[in-house]
Amino acid sequence: MSNDTELCEELAFQTNEHDEDDRPRLLKRIKEARAYLDLAIKDEQVPEPVMDDCIVSIATDLWQAKDARNGIIGLSEDSGIEPFHVSSDPLRTARPKLRAVGIPVGMGIA
Repeated sequence: MSNDTELCEELAFQTNEHDEDDRPRLLKRIKEARAYLDLAIKDEQVPEPVMDDCIVSIATDLWQAKDARNGIIGLSEDSGIEPFHVSSDPLRTARPKLRAVGIPVGMGIA
């Protein structure tokens, strides 16, 4: 499994957050994602690339939640897109990836 610093670099790339001042908060999201995932998979053996991908995808959702006050993404009026609800399940993006490698982690929450 990649270390948190490497995963933080990937998270910065995925979220387009390249400000060094954001690094501690990005790293915190990596650690949170790892904690959620570790509890979900228990003692299951997850291939390293899948584990890394899941950690970064969970951390990306956690990072982007800062833009979703009360779970609602608000967009500008000129975008033509209506505000929408964001899932409260922190494992939402990881569940299908884990199921694809034979690790059932439940159906999640709404």
